[in-house]
Amino acid sequence: MPMPSSRPAVPAARRRTRVPPALTRGPEAMPALGIVDEVAGELGVVLWRCARDVVLWASTPPARRSGLFTGTAAERRTRQLEALSIDPELAAPLAVMARVLESPAAIPERLLVNACRRLALWAEQQGHLATALEFTQAGALVAPESAALAYAVGRLARRRAEYDRAESWYARAIVQARRGGEHGVYARAYSGIGNLYYQRGNFPAAKRAYLRCLKASDRFGLDELRGSAYHDLFGVELETGAGPATEVFAELALSAYGANSRAVARLAFDVAYHWILRGRFSEALRVAQALAPHFHAAAERALVLSMIGRSAGGAGEAATFRDVAGRLDELLRSGVGEDSAARALLGLAFGAASLADWEVAESYAERAMDAGRDRREGKIVLAAEAALDSIRRRSAMARAQQAARRTLDLADRFVSALEVQSGPPLAAV
Repeated sequence: MPMPSSRPAVPAARRRTRVPPALTRGPEAMPALGIVDEVAGELGVVLWRCARDVVLWASTPPARRSGLFTGTAAERRTRQLEALSIDPELAAPLAVMARVLESPAAIPERLLVNACRRLALWAEQQGHLATALEFTQAGALVAPESAALAYAVGRLARRRAEYDRAESWYARAIVQARRGGEHGVYARAYSGIGNLYYQRGNFPAAKRAYLRCLKASDRFGLDELRGSAYHDLFGVELETGAGPATEVFAELALSAYGANSRAVARLAFDVAYHWILRGRFSEALRVAQALAPHFHAAAERALVLSMIGRSAGGAGEAATFRDVAGRLDELLRSGVGEDSAARALLGLAFGAASLADWEVAESYAERAMDAGRDRREGKIVLAAEAALDSIRRRSAMARAQQAARRTLDLADRFVSALEVQSGPPLAAV
């Protein structure tokens, strides 16, 4: 029997998990170099220097910040900014960045964080994810206690497929949010790390993370996040075999979201796609047609039209398929929707194949393959190649069966004609 410890037990409330360190570098050779790659010209160089300045400020103890920059640094930065024709949205946050150089010891932390957030938002809106990531991370280093900023860094790193960096920031956000009682950030961080595992194909780990998100959402009454957790669990079930729990998770997600949630449309899209894969084309068609008014971005509209076409083909609704195919062709000819063109065209190829319209199916599969190659979407190219091969084999089989039926019909006609004839036998030929 073990001897009792003389050391008093630490009450549970006093135990503190150490905030894990986070990775601050990506694959680039120099820190924050992705900014220069994304933002052309002198503006990119200025933004890169600003991000580096903030990181240096954040890593320096407050008592030593007064001597960080030379006396002329702020003046030079101001001249650089005046020489640039910059977006008005950047003027105020970049002015704060110049102020850091002028009085590094006096600038308020909240002002610097706000400037970083505004620069990151501008960059994300421009599609400059590396730039958005670097400024969000700079803000998180300025305010290392902020769970929300740590979560935001993880989200952007995941979007850039920097999975190790993303995982480290999500882990940091989880600990910080638990300490600070930020229940929404805590649940979202588990959702985010689950999405990261999902993208990497680690579905058991993704499911565990989603269940932690669900547990937190249930405990703290976060209905939208509860719906998102069930939605994500539905996705894991699809990837791991679409077992009996799949539609149960879809029902639970719909109930948690509520009819007025904008997330219902995304859930409906995923469920309709699941039904297409299971051959439930009529149900998928009804839902897909109801989805059409809910998606306005060109790339999303293209995918919804493709889903309608694919399910219409499977349901034998040839007129609906032709109508939707024409609308999708018109959309793609207008030059919009290119982001999802390959996937959308492949859906129509499957729809036409279901209608045994082999020539149309082959045409759409070839277009999907070409679009995928243009955008270097390897997974879609492989799927289109496989579909094209299947379509051509099934088309050849259909032609062979049609030829066999014609031969059988011709034989039947000869037999019928010969049986009705009477008279003496024919002379030898």
